[in-house]
Amino acid sequence: MTKLKFGMIGGGKGSFIADLHLKGACFDHLGELTAGCFSRNYQKSLDFGNSMGLDPGRIYRSYEEMAKKEAKREDPIDFVIIAAPNNVHYPAAKIFLEHGIHVVCDKPLTHYLYEAEELKAIAEEKDLLFCVTYTYSAYPAVAFMKKMITDGRVGEIRLVKAEFLSDNMALPNKALSNTMLWRMNPEIAGRSTCCGDIGVHAQNLISSVTSLEMDELSADLNIIGDDRVLDTNFTAIIRYKSGQKGLIWCSNVAMGKCNDLNIAVYGDKGSLSWSVEMEDIVVFNELSGCSVHYRMGTSFSSIGESQMFRLPAGVSEGYYVAFANIYQKFMSALQNKKAGKTYEINYPDINCGIESLRFLEACLASSEKNAAWEKV
Repeated sequence: MTKLKFGMIGGGKGSFIADLHLKGACFDHLGELTAGCFSRNYQKSLDFGNSMGLDPGRIYRSYEEMAKKEAKREDPIDFVIIAAPNNVHYPAAKIFLEHGIHVVCDKPLTHYLYEAEELKAIAEEKDLLFCVTYTYSAYPAVAFMKKMITDGRVGEIRLVKAEFLSDNMALPNKALSNTMLWRMNPEIAGRSTCCGDIGVHAQNLISSVTSLEMDELSADLNIIGDDRVLDTNFTAIIRYKSGQKGLIWCSNVAMGKCNDLNIAVYGDKGSLSWSVEMEDIVVFNELSGCSVHYRMGTSFSSIGESQMFRLPAGVSEGYYVAFANIYQKFMSALQNKKAGKTYEINYPDINCGIESLRFLEACLASSEKNAAWEKV
């Protein structure tokens, strides 16, 4: 099929997350960067666009200008990647949807639930695809665990636990990088740092692996560190609709932890556990005492989604491939949609972003009421 054309909001020189988006979108040669507004500083945007070989006429001063002008072209971009800070997500996604352009947006989707629901309504009205990049949901191990659960290997789920522990804000504000500092600014980051930024990854990981639906929760958000107004640590106890119990603990101030996202699922036949820091190994334990370490790789292509297993066992899949897996699914769906063929929504879509915002709002409400139980 013809390559898709995409544009990007954010992602100038030195950007971490936008560089991951760009590499992920180009990984399988399904698309090419064609336009962008890479920085609020137009010269920086030009410099980056020129370094990528873009037509200078498609390097824009603002995302508003980009949406309007791209929509009028005979060869507009097929979709836009929004990889800018959180406060840009809602207005940028809205204007591109209104101009008939499909959207891929980093998480958290928006600051408020009503904003996300508005974006969903626009996307549905205009029949547009909308992907939210919950990267960890696209690791091969996640597909493997989900298949193990579907096949009944752990039996009926009883308990789930997820953690996301980091020390990226353990130091005083004056010692933090600009990348971390904006996450402490409510005008940019939103109403939460820890729960809203990394907590939603833990919540989405549980949802991706187990498909459990939240019923109610009790949450405690903590502001740890001087001169801060947003949480840097939180815990949530969760009751799921079908009776299971869950626990989530996330922290930005857990000294010595780098990027420790992990999950454990306990059933009446066995348990599964996985950690991003050991990304290629899923541990399966049975009541008999038998413990099996499954090493991810192409040998497991018959389990889970075969396209997610790209490398031989023992060769680490990694973060870049997880991004690539999301983009491969989204872009394949978009190519089929454009060609009038059937397509599958097998990537994290706007409903995943909405689910996370419902989780966040319930956590905020519960914490404000001294961890009272709150419906999700």
